[in-house]
Amino acid sequence: MPLVAAIVGIGLMAWSFTTGIGAALSGSGSGSLAYQVIFIGAAGLVLASLVIAVINLVKGRARALSAVTIAVAFVPIIAVVILAVQANA
Repeated sequence: MPLVAAIVGIGLMAWSFTTGIGAALSGSGSGSLAYQVIFIGAAGLVLASLVIAVINLVKGRARALSAVTIAVAFVPIIAVVILAVQANA
């Protein structure tokens, strides 16, 4: 279940980020607050799935699935680090 939550969270983060940028820059006045809230909620979902996967790994339950979930949950974190390094280079 944490793996599904991580994948859904990453998908929601990507969708809300790209759509929110478009809404913020469109100038139509609709705003991007809803997309920001969805992004933060999705980031919380990914973080929660990461915590659950670490707990399952420590307890020895479904080790392979927990390891895959941890790897998937780190994808957005690694992407943000890469983007930050590229922006400052």
